[in-house]
Amino acid sequence: MTNKLLLVLGALSFMTMQANAQTGDPIKDKISNLELRTNELNQRIDSSSWRIKTLEKFKVSGYFQAQAEIGEIGAKTRTGANGGRYNEVIDGKDADFFTRYGLRRSRIKFQYSEKFMKVAFGLDLSEKGVKFKEAYLQLDDPYLNMFSLKTGVIYVGFSDEINYSSSKRESPEHSLIVNKLIPDEKDLGTQLRITAPKTSFLNGLRLDLGLFSGNGIRVDDNSKMDFVARLKYEKSISKISFGLGASLYNGKVNNADSLLYTVKNGVWTSEEVTRNQMNKRQYFSFDAQFAIKTIMGSTSLRGEYLFGKQPSIVGDFASPESNSYISAAAFSYQRSFAGGYVYFLQDIYKTPLTFVLKYSYLDPNIEMQGDEISNKADLTMSTIGFGGLWQINSALRLMAFYDINKNEKTNTNPIYNKDIKDNVFTLRLQYKF
Repeated sequence: MTNKLLLVLGALSFMTMQANAQTGDPIKDKISNLELRTNELNQRIDSSSWRIKTLEKFKVSGYFQAQAEIGEIGAKTRTGANGGRYNEVIDGKDADFFTRYGLRRSRIKFQYSEKFMKVAFGLDLSEKGVKFKEAYLQLDDPYLNMFSLKTGVIYVGFSDEINYSSSKRESPEHSLIVNKLIPDEKDLGTQLRITAPKTSFLNGLRLDLGLFSGNGIRVDDNSKMDFVARLKYEKSISKISFGLGASLYNGKVNNADSLLYTVKNGVWTSEEVTRNQMNKRQYFSFDAQFAIKTIMGSTSLRGEYLFGKQPSIVGDFASPESNSYISAAAFSYQRSFAGGYVYFLQDIYKTPLTFVLKYSYLDPNIEMQGDEISNKADLTMSTIGFGGLWQINSALRLMAFYDINKNEKTNTNPIYNKDIKDNVFTLRLQYKF
């Protein structure tokens, strides 16, 4: 009997041990499972944090400009068919004006930033197609916070107005002189920016030094580089802010002709030169800005004066968007020019409205006047523009602007012996993100 009892007790003990080995301690099991779940959650959090930090480095921005224009028959609009020119078949034989509409600009920019560097790419998308606008790498000084190097397709560091993006500028377009000198606003090159430390008495001073191809947003086609420098000082004191700047552009343009044309005593004269010699392209500019905040709102005044020498083709003052290596389109006319612009801006009390007044002019050939001129490329052009901005919200803006364009008159050209009817009204709706 005793042996049987011992056998039964042994079997029960063995079964209990087996059950404990299989099920374990419930409390310990719960703690173990909780630890596993916590580790999994921490891994997921770490993975999400890494993804969030990566996304924070990536930025997408841009703006959209839908635009309608009404122009007199001699005007050139920025949107629409026929190159923005009047066409009697399309617009009516006896019309006094014509209309065009479309997308003036539709820009998108992708930017990826690390701690002291960034890469950016920009495109323009419209009914006319997709255009490449910018691409650059920027390296910032991590120690002194004084130096920044940018290389790629970037803004040309000349003129104050170029630094105003069309999404911020208060007039529809850059002044004519700026458009002619720097057609694309940007160029292929490298620029070093030196900024005075914030703790220095020179705080607000910066210097930009750059080397550029000189062909705008196009491939480089020669071994020559243009040098561009800009010195700028800006300061804010209470409700007043002001700025002063000076710019230099020093470069050369290929002349595919064996002749060089210059003005002597009010007449174009030619001289024989070596074919494909490089003609001087040299600009200077001085700019100033002033703004004050009062009970009426912000009042701003800014302007710039530009002058220099421009190699150009016979029928147009504009800079090359790419060099021409054929004599029929040679940059063989050396013109001395001057021009500038002035903006006056006034916020309307506590409303989201701003009044804008702008005057600009371009004299592409200061050595010829009036009846000495037979070529339209040598005529002085001026514009008085006025309009308003309605900042509907932080992203949406409506612009209405009217440009009154005037040209110099000459009796030696039957078209320009009077002022051409080329005024333009622009209505633009912009969304910026």
